[in-house]
Amino acid sequence: MRGLSENLAILGLQWGDEGKGKLVDLLSARFKNVVRFQGGNNAGHTVVVEGQSIALHQVPSGALHPGCFLVVGSGVVLNLEVFLQELDRLRQRGFELTGRLLISDKAHIILPHHIALDRWREGGSNKIGTTGRGIGPAYEMKAARMGVRMGDLLHPETLQARISHGYQEVRHLLGPDAPLASLEETAAALLATAQPLLGMIGDIQDHLWQAWRRGESILFEGAQATLLDIDHGTYPFVTSSNCSIGGLFTGTGLPPKALSHVLGVAKAYTTRVGAGPMPSELLDATGDRIRDLGREFGTTTGRPRRCGWFDSVITRHACRVNGVDGLGLMKLDVLDGFDQVGLVVGYRDGEGRVTGRVPAMVEDWKEIQPEIKYFKGWTAPTRGIQDPAKLPAEAQVYLRALEESVETPIAYLSTGPDRVEGYVAPGSFLEPLLS
Repeated sequence: MRGLSENLAILGLQWGDEGKGKLVDLLSARFKNVVRFQGGNNAGHTVVVEGQSIALHQVPSGALHPGCFLVVGSGVVLNLEVFLQELDRLRQRGFELTGRLLISDKAHIILPHHIALDRWREGGSNKIGTTGRGIGPAYEMKAARMGVRMGDLLHPETLQARISHGYQEVRHLLGPDAPLASLEETAAALLATAQPLLGMIGDIQDHLWQAWRRGESILFEGAQATLLDIDHGTYPFVTSSNCSIGGLFTGTGLPPKALSHVLGVAKAYTTRVGAGPMPSELLDATGDRIRDLGREFGTTTGRPRRCGWFDSVITRHACRVNGVDGLGLMKLDVLDGFDQVGLVVGYRDGEGRVTGRVPAMVEDWKEIQPEIKYFKGWTAPTRGIQDPAKLPAEAQVYLRALEESVETPIAYLSTGPDRVEGYVAPGSFLEPLLS
């Protein structure tokens, strides 16, 4: 069948923290359904409305629009305590989600022993810089068929048995002195915590299929980003889910033909949190300046982000993986006032050869050096500009070079954190949605 609606996916193209939340917030008012399809509470989207910042971690960003129906897909792993806290904070800000939120009965639950295992591993010599929130172990136990799903909460008589296998493995690994509650206490606490959510659990695949069949529009909201994808990212310094386009379909049960367009989101520079390769990283005053001006500290963890020039190699890779139709380029205003602005146009290997390929193995990254092209900076501010013709000439030159380097046109340019700061590129596929 063919859907009548224009369904859109918004995905990150770098190592996360690109500003996807702002675009989801801007666009979600035009969509009937907003879907979070993968990831856990290691993700964080910050939306700024009238100068007020609202951080969302597990709830879809469409929560700020009363007309949006919110869906948490089967590819998500949920920390129920954190989820309830977030619902409560939204309620206090005037956003009531009762009656417009559906959680997949197939979504897995992050349990206390997942968090304990995550933190135990991160305390050793093989740490990779996770947030310590149990996301990796939850996905690991999902793949090992030891996971606990939201639908299991509707069968309390078998819940303890569901928890037992994974719990016992972690207990054995961490030892008898590990600070874990008993199996019985874990099951009882989970049931008590989950009570307010039981009425929100259901079949999201059928809901989305019927919505698509009726011609209702669907917005798919990605968490993290392509270079953190378990298959297509900088493995092993990645997250534990498919945060590229493939995760959308496995995390919802919809077919690829249900998707109309893909908007890929990137900053006008590059950031990364945690360990792993980052050829464009600036370990100097320029990197510090970008971090301070861009307020580059994690929404979820508060950790300072590593900062560098825009890396066209990784971004072009992400555009190809996801079939991106247009870029949402964020935070151009952070680069205002720099004498020069760099653009990574390739990688130079240990033998001096320039390549545009993203290495697959950790060892292949070690001798990589960025090939940087520099552009004259601009003194006139871009902050708040809503008309492309009003951008400084130097900024326009930089943006044209960036588009050419990633082989993808800019569909939206953000010139500040607030909803009104930025513009849709004339003639882009987003124009009918935001006009």
